[in-house]
Amino acid sequence: MDFFFNQNIGDGANVFITIVALVVGFVAGLSFIDKMKTGKEQEKH
Repeated sequence: MDFFFNQNIGDGANVFITIVALVVGFVAGLSFIDKMKTGKEQEKH
């Protein structure tokens, strides 16, 4: 389990991966909210 604590990639790659993960989460959240809104609007019609 020692390889979990050894950092094999640089700090720049770590920041990049963090930003990509945040963007993916944000887009997934927005699409989920949009799906919920459109589902409610279609029930009214």
